[in-house]
Parts: sequence; structure tokens; C-alpha cells
Amino acid sequence: MRNKVVSFGGKEIRVEEKRIGDLEKLIIELFPTSKGKIANIDLAKELGALDFDILYKKLPVIFPELTKDDIKNAYMSEIEALIEAFVDVNFLGLKKLFKPMLTLAQSGLPQR
Repeated sequence: MRNKVVSFGGKEIRVEEKRIGDLEKLIIELFPTSKGKIANIDLAKELGALDFDILYKKLPVIFPELTKDDIKNAYMSEIEALIEAFVDVNFLGLKKLFKPMLTLAQSGLPQR
């Protein structure tokens, strides 16, 4: 199981790899219309009304140890580091798999 520790507003947040079923539940909670499918997430819709409220609502779902005050007093770089750690810990395998697949797909495309 992968994990990373990230400094966030004076706290040390341990980001641990989640099981597939737990990730599906998390996706449902964060994006109810997705029904747990990453491909069904409409980021344009979700981020269309981008505001700081999205940080207060969504971050504690992923990181329950964060409070509204923690988020309010955080730097954006700390939020970025926390989200990046979450993606690295939980989706690194997919990132490694997709990169060669994309390269292979691109090499098979006719050149103009």
C-alpha cells in the first residue's frame, strides 16, 4: 500500500492508498451524478462555478482530518501538494499504464 505525508497548514497529513471500492464510494460522494464512474465526471459542470466553496465542500470528503479553518489558512501550494499526493498514491499505476498506451496510439495515427 502506497502512502505519502504532506505538510498542510502546520499539520502532517498522511495520504494513504484506498481500495478500489473505497475510491468508487468517494467518487460517488464527490460527484453524485457520476454513479462512481470516473469517465462520467463532467469537470466542466463541476468546476463551472469554481469558487473557494468547492475547496470547503470537497477537500474534507477526501481528507476528513481537515477543518474549514485548516483550508481557510492554507496556501494554494499546500492544497495542490495534497491533491497531487492523493493522485500519486491512488492513481500512479493508471498514470504509468496510460502513458505508454497513449504513445502507442499516437504512433499508430497517420501523420499529416
